[in-house]
Amino acid sequence: PKDVKNVVRNWCNLRQCHRGLEKEKMSLESAQAIINQDIDEIIQAVGDNYFLPLAGKNLLITGPQGLLAGYIVDTIARLNETILKGAPCSVLGLSRSPITQKSRLGYLLKRPNIFLRQHDVTKRYPFYFNCDPEFIIHAAGRSAPSTFTQDPIGTIDINVNALRWMLELAMEGGRAKSLAMFSSSEIYGNPPAEYIPTPEIYHGNSDPLGIRNCYTESKRCAEAMCLAFNIKHNVPVKIFRPALVYGPGFSMNDKRVINEFIIQAIKGIPIQLRDDGAARRSYCYIKDAMIIFWRAFLSDKNGEVFNIGDPNMREVTIKDLAAFVHETCGIKEPPKEGKAFSMTGSPDRVCLSMTKVINTFGPIPSTSLEEGLKRTVAWARERVS
Repeated sequence: PKDVKNVVRNWCNLRQCHRGLEKEKMSLESAQAIINQDIDEIIQAVGDNYFLPLAGKNLLITGPQGLLAGYIVDTIARLNETILKGAPCSVLGLSRSPITQKSRLGYLLKRPNIFLRQHDVTKRYPFYFNCDPEFIIHAAGRSAPSTFTQDPIGTIDINVNALRWMLELAMEGGRAKSLAMFSSSEIYGNPPAEYIPTPEIYHGNSDPLGIRNCYTESKRCAEAMCLAFNIKHNVPVKIFRPALVYGPGFSMNDKRVINEFIIQAIKGIPIQLRDDGAARRSYCYIKDAMIIFWRAFLSDKNGEVFNIGDPNMREVTIKDLAAFVHETCGIKEPPKEGKAFSMTGSPDRVCLSMTKVINTFGPIPSTSLEEGLKRTVAWARERVS
């Protein structure tokens, strides 16, 4: 009968849908397992005792769906299950876009002491009595050139106005133990050869009226504002200048070079370079970046600036990077060179000096580019499967 056929067809469709959801869930769990391994290694490298100041405290973080901030939230969630279990750290993450079950941090939506909220961070968040955070991390922003050049006013707003109310919050409550502001290596512009690797004392070489100025100059303003609040009001700020940090957890919509290469290559499509790929870059795996961040953030080095880059300061050309991605993804043919010019204002070389970080906090474990790419590609395959 026709009714029986419809019932059977509907049942088969529901069963197929259920299998699809189960497969999707398994892929998300497998992807998160790769990140969890990094998190455990980060905690081990930093040291359990280093994290004890977070016990029973409140932490505010903006941009939790970003690569760096996402790993920070992952780390605290793991600490709350282990060394902070008796006195967990409460995290409030403010995100421009909603966080769903399928989001990178979706697995934490029902986790106690982790609160992920959609909020425009350019507007102050309404904290209630005695709930002001002791730890504040401003990691929100448009850090990819393709995004910050499309919305220059919004870029300045996030970098400057959002930071202002967080600095005022830290000053007014008097409870702040540490405030981190993620600046960028972009403020160095295009350094001459004698400043490669680039130290924190280098003043920069960038065009204040160039196409990238909305990002570069607003980050400069943000750094100046942090130091002003530190000098005038003793706000315990730390400024971080990351460069080319990559790894599991990146947004599939991120248009930065290494992410675009990976997304293209895992589909089996050979990489097409825009130009000859001669520009040189030094890439830092996310795990290594997080070890640097935690050692500095939970230290007493207030009013200081720290680079976040590859501890080995190894440089590769963009063409070499594409070849490494091909090798990791099993693509036999070489990347194809293009004939276009590089993006206006893009530096010839990006390689940060890690001497200050190593002299201050000791040796930093380093993950090779080849190993970092393997882990990142494995994660990306699970996310897109």
